[in-house]
Amino acid sequence: MAKGWVSQLLDVGLITEAQVRASQADGAQVPSPQVVRNLIAQGLNERTLAGFFVSLGFGPMLQARDLARADPDLVRRLPGSDAHELCAMPLRPSPAGAIVAMADPTDEAAVRLLSKVLGGTILPTAARLSDLLASLEREYPADRATSLSAPARERHPSGVVPLVQGKPIARDAPATGTGELLESFDPALAGLAATASPVWDRAWDQSTGGGASAVPPSSVAAPEVVAPDLAELGRVTTRDDVVRAGCEACLTAADGAAFLALRKGVFRGWHGAGEHITSASIRSLWVPATNPSMLNDVAHSGEVFRGPYGQTAADHLLRAALGSQGREVVVAPVLIGTRMCGLLCATDPDSDSGPIEGVAEAMGRAFQRLITSQKSQV
Repeated sequence: MAKGWVSQLLDVGLITEAQVRASQADGAQVPSPQVVRNLIAQGLNERTLAGFFVSLGFGPMLQARDLARADPDLVRRLPGSDAHELCAMPLRPSPAGAIVAMADPTDEAAVRLLSKVLGGTILPTAARLSDLLASLEREYPADRATSLSAPARERHPSGVVPLVQGKPIARDAPATGTGELLESFDPALAGLAATASPVWDRAWDQSTGGGASAVPPSSVAAPEVVAPDLAELGRVTTRDDVVRAGCEACLTAADGAAFLALRKGVFRGWHGAGEHITSASIRSLWVPATNPSMLNDVAHSGEVFRGPYGQTAADHLLRAALGSQGREVVVAPVLIGTRMCGLLCATDPDSDSGPIEGVAEAMGRAFQRLITSQKSQV
């Protein structure tokens, strides 16, 4: 029976039981890098797999250009045979530890070995397998591992530093050139975003960019069904209260709701409400805004989405995090002035999505009021 991240992929429908069996055909002792190779050979999209690892906290997604800028001194510390066997590419030192791209960043035994060889804490990070293999061939051309069929290392708690606090569900793939988000937030808005990846915020000094999309403000009348809840949004005094009240207001017109903050080009789960939604599942959600998904579409169009869940890996993982048993979702932009600070997602909505749009607009006004109040007190 599949265990760990393989079973998670199976649970969210990203792989089939046949693919699982084929990936472990040689027995339970197949090393993790080989399992990764096998699953991709069986049809799992490598971008989807790397994005899934990002959802577990091992991100941001490293691109080929990042792997091409490996620190020579750090590269020399790791023998080429080990680099190929572990499918691990050391990239750069940082105050938080050595950043290493890995085919399976959850492989705790491999992280322990890398920590010992490189000397210090390791920040295992996800990348597409093809990019990773290309970088290994470039940096260690004559040191291929002779075999990846050695007994798998035991998995015990180790010095792995997860890049997202909490225990995640799953998510999607890398940036694919779907267009650039506009300039970053006004610094005054930075505090509005959840800090789901504090280690990377400090360690990785090359942001993938992105921030708020400039979109025209909407003007949605507040439907009577959510009027009392919107009144509460006018009285809240903290950003957490804005999010909590907004999500709960949606429950009058939907089975569940969650707010995803947009920070540094990434949508990060902040809070959710509803019978099938847990705080842990929402706080674990961490999706690059450039990944193909419904979230990406709304981020760039600024228009409310209503309809069935999409079919990208990010869409599947969003649905899993929302615990949705239905077929439809509403995704509405939350704007501060004309800038997007996040998305309000409502699962299995009533026939009229107007109440959800009204809540999203009210949340934007509440955020704006708090910012104005904070500035006036300086």
